[in-house]
Parts: sequence; structure tokens; C-alpha cells
Amino acid sequence: MLVACHSDKLPNGILDQQQMTSFLREAYLLEGYCAIETRYNFDSLTPNMIYAYDDILAAQGITREQVEASLAYYARHPEEYKAIHEAVAAELEAQE
Repeated sequence: MLVACHSDKLPNGILDQQQMTSFLREAYLLEGYCAIETRYNFDSLTPNMIYAYDDILAAQGITREQVEASLAYYARHPEEYKAIHEAVAAELEAQE
């Protein structure tokens, strides 16, 4: 219910909590995969990670600018950001 009520009040271009949860879940999965593949040497995969992020963005129909603006917005709204991360954690646990 919080997502539905809050999404009407978001500034233009800000991803709602469901969109942020979906993006972050996929981003964290990508980062985890890259950490394992490179043994935490991300420097060797940085260009590939950028392309993979672009794939996530395209699949979800969002832009890098929207994600950056949304991250800044939710950083100023920590309770909402916490709820997003709790949802991400729950989805990843369910996927496990």
C-alpha cells in the first residue's frame, strides 16, 4: 500500500519503489556474478559491467539518468530506501 500511495507523489522521472526494487535486485545479482567471476577484481570487468547495466536498463525500460535521480531522491528519504532494500533482500531470498 505504501508503494501505491507514494508513487502518486514522486517527482517526475523518479522510479517508484517497485521499479527501484526490480532494478536493484538485477544490479546486485550482476555485481555478485561479476565478483565471483573476477574473484573481486572488478577492474578487469568494468566495461562489461557497464554494458550489462545497460541491458538491465533496456529490459526494464528505464534510463541511467532515472536511476541516478532516483538514488539521490531515495537517499534523501531513508525510510523509503530502507523499504526498497528490504524488498530486494526478500526477493533475493525467495529466488535463492
